[in-house]
Amino acid sequence: MTEVTVCTATPGGDVEVGSLYTHQRGRTESATFVYGADYLTRPGAYALDPGLPLSTAPSQTAVGRTMFGAMTDCSPDRWGRTLLDRAEARAAREEGRTARALREVDYLLGVRDDLRQGALRFRHPDGPFLATEETGVPALADLPELLSLADAAERDDIRLPDLQRLLRAGSSLGGARPKAHVRDANNRIAIAKFPSAAHDTWNVMAWEKVTLDLARAAGIQVPDSTLLNLAGRHVLVIDRFDRLPDGQRVGYVSAMTMLEASDGDQRSYLEIAEVIEQHAARATDDLAQLWRRMLFNVMVSNTDDHLRNHGFVKAPGTSWALAPAFDLNPDPSPGPKHLSTAIDTADDTASIDLVMSVADYFRLSPTDANRILRDVTGAVGAWRDVAAQWLRPGEIDAMAPAFAEIGSCPGQ
Repeated sequence: MTEVTVCTATPGGDVEVGSLYTHQRGRTESATFVYGADYLTRPGAYALDPGLPLSTAPSQTAVGRTMFGAMTDCSPDRWGRTLLDRAEARAAREEGRTARALREVDYLLGVRDDLRQGALRFRHPDGPFLATEETGVPALADLPELLSLADAAERDDIRLPDLQRLLRAGSSLGGARPKAHVRDANNRIAIAKFPSAAHDTWNVMAWEKVTLDLARAAGIQVPDSTLLNLAGRHVLVIDRFDRLPDGQRVGYVSAMTMLEASDGDQRSYLEIAEVIEQHAARATDDLAQLWRRMLFNVMVSNTDDHLRNHGFVKAPGTSWALAPAFDLNPDPSPGPKHLSTAIDTADDTASIDLVMSVADYFRLSPTDANRILRDVTGAVGAWRDVAAQWLRPGEIDAMAPAFAEIGSCPGQ
């Protein structure tokens, strides 16, 4: 059993929340969490996730779950796990030993404390915060080298010291795409997303920038972003919305955690709306924003809108707020599209008519829904002009199937 003290960063300093205990029996992993008595009596104490209700009684992970959702959200996802697995394999080879099979708690504790997502922090009882890294965050000037190292890591052709550098810069980040942390021109921590030489069949980074800009024009909250050209390859640098300008951490949980779902589960926007109804201080605004995003996802064929790609940031008191939209990418596959998150209960068809039919569940009158439809249609209708800033005509024409649904809008 491994015991870990869990804290959360607040403007007034770190607050001890409770203790996490991880267990392993054979290949089966599970976890237990107990809130501290002092935390439970603290003004403004809140549940870390719905699976961890405020109680003196221990909470146990559900059958088949290895970790609680709130902890999984600040653990590395596929890219970070790949780096940690390969670093362990390289180290074992150099030390002449058998590589360990990393456990869920190893992934959780193996990333930089200062860069992990959200506001949770972890340490052994009476010890320092785990995986604190004294080495500074790379600067924008380091991006060409980091891009080269990411390419080598994807090929699994990288030396251990170089792999360790990537680990320091990017192991805490989620998703499958190669990426790293950098300090932007304002000295704030940002995320640099790299092209994948192994998997990309179009300029994914440039198209994500196009989509982020279209989303902002459509009235959708998105983080600031910059597209850089490094020797003919685009790198997208995106601000972190879980950090304030002064560096203060902001609590974060995914929609997957809020819905107590698992990877691969398909849920609906109506269920995310229920979370907003229950937990948001500004539910009417957040519901309208979520509906606007759903409409936008249909118009740009953002079919990768799974539950990890929706989230909530901590708001004052015990409430949460819809996080800015992220990981927005058009899908140029021909034919009908289907979203990863269903629109109406189990119907995931990417249809504007279907989105319009559920508007009242998001507290929108027909007048409000039609106004938002005009806003989003007008913004997305300029997609070719926005794309022309970074992409060639042939690349733009090849992406046209992603924007086919906009032709069914009134006035188009």
